[in-house]
Amino acid sequence: MSSSRRAPSRWRFAALAALAALPLALAACGTSDTQAAGVGAAQTRTVETAFGGVAVPATPTRIVALGDAVLDSALALGVTPVGTLSSRGGNTVSTYLADKAGGVTIVGTVREPNLEAIVTAKPDLIIAAAGTAQAQYDSLKAIAPTVVPKINGFGDWESETRTVGDALGKREQADQVLADIEKRARDIAARRGAGGTAAVVRWMPTGPLIMSSSLMPGRLVQLTGDKLPSAADFTDKPHTDPLSLENLGQVDADFIYVATLNADGEKALAAAKAQPAFARLKAAAAGRVAAVDGGVWSSGAGPVAAGKVLDDIERLRSAG
Repeated sequence: MSSSRRAPSRWRFAALAALAALPLALAACGTSDTQAAGVGAAQTRTVETAFGGVAVPATPTRIVALGDAVLDSALALGVTPVGTLSSRGGNTVSTYLADKAGGVTIVGTVREPNLEAIVTAKPDLIIAAAGTAQAQYDSLKAIAPTVVPKINGFGDWESETRTVGDALGKREQADQVLADIEKRARDIAARRGAGGTAAVVRWMPTGPLIMSSSLMPGRLVQLTGDKLPSAADFTDKPHTDPLSLENLGQVDADFIYVATLNADGEKALAAAKAQPAFARLKAAAAGRVAAVDGGVWSSGAGPVAAGKVLDDIERLRSAG
């Protein structure tokens, strides 16, 4: 998600450069948030956002989705945006979304959307990530009506999906998608019967990070019947600091989902498996440590990501 801190100077410089070209570009893009007064009421709908009510086109056709969670939600609702951001540390969309959005134009990075590229995409609606800063929002809304989801606390990815549904005129569909995810999770739990314990960790070269129980994967693990270790019970950050091998007992569980993001992480995990401290874990002794896609399990949020998490849980844990 975008930081809520004050925008860096390079953002402000980029904004000034892009905004200088807006008068002609906006004529091609269509209605902007600042021009809403000139649009008939029948042509717009009002969406409640983190920055108040925003008038959006009744039937938007050129959507720019700035962030994985809102891109994920749009794709889950059957809408392919014309522009989006590259994934963290990459130059394309997140791998788990590549089959659905691999051809979408990249208009910046998570750290810094490119205003000129967004103008060139000619959006009639921009959907930005929850937590987008005021300065960024002000620059974006000068290009097109901009929706920033308002969330209800740490880990609340569902509100982003619902707001995307509102912005696209697909709220009922969004509600149904979310209901289907919860039902599928509870059905998995019912088929499993008595659950056990499971830990979700992100493995980095510096060591394992315990992921918060409030994030989407942790919540789905619990919905499907497993309990998380008490060390995962925090809501002020996505994960802990790296654990030393001596402290691996904090993730001792019947099953361990290990999210790795790159080859370095996989090498670090392989090295850890050779350590006695790792071998003493219940899950390691039972052969119940499984690598899962870090782009989904530690960075993803949205219905598509949730479906993939449930796929993994069903494949790896339905047997007990």
